[in-house]
Amino acid sequence: MSKFYGIGVGPGDKELLTLKAVRVLENIDLLIIPEAKKSNGSIAYEIAKDFINPRAEIIYMEFPMVNNTEIMYEVGKKAARVVESYAADGKDIGFITLGDPSVYSTYSYILKNLDSEVEVETIPGITSFCASAALLNKPLVTGEEILSIIPATADEELINRAIDVSGGQAFLKVFNHSEKLINILNEKGLIDNSVMVKRCGLEGCEVVHSIEEHLKKGKQYLSIVISRKEY
Repeated sequence: MSKFYGIGVGPGDKELLTLKAVRVLENIDLLIIPEAKKSNGSIAYEIAKDFINPRAEIIYMEFPMVNNTEIMYEVGKKAARVVESYAADGKDIGFITLGDPSVYSTYSYILKNLDSEVEVETIPGITSFCASAALLNKPLVTGEEILSIIPATADEELINRAIDVSGGQAFLKVFNHSEKLINILNEKGLIDNSVMVKRCGLEGCEVVHSIEEHLKKGKQYLSIVISRKEY
């Protein structure tokens, strides 16, 4: 019986791959590797490559970095047809994703389009916000506080509401929204209680405490901002 695995490979450090993820990668028949642009490489693959079954077939699929649900749905549909074709041949298929497959992952668009007869197993991975908090040796939340996971792409009103109800915040998708994030953090009095982690777990990982000056430099790819109302 074939199975489709969504495999979270964590934020970047190979040692943060779970034992289960490694076991599945070692026995996979086909691995689908998402990339933002054709021939642009995959960070997820670089993390996982040492553990992939050397006999596994590798397929690269383009998943553009766009904030457009319709486009992503169509891309997911195309990937789902590939999964179904190989599953019909009795193959075990894997799809690797940075962090955890259940958190802002392209994997979700495949699941939405996948035939219900295909057996699925989702293997969790360590998220960038958990890894970043660990790197800082700081809690995300304590006691009865609420943790808000906030995409910087979201509407400002939604972001403000999420901040208002939470004791700790993790801002993802910071890439092209630096100015908006600076303004919000300043308005909420959180700028001095915020830390940016760039390329967590990867070569060139950097912790930035004076984030306002840094955010003003422009696009921040693979960056996350952690904030708390009280430390």
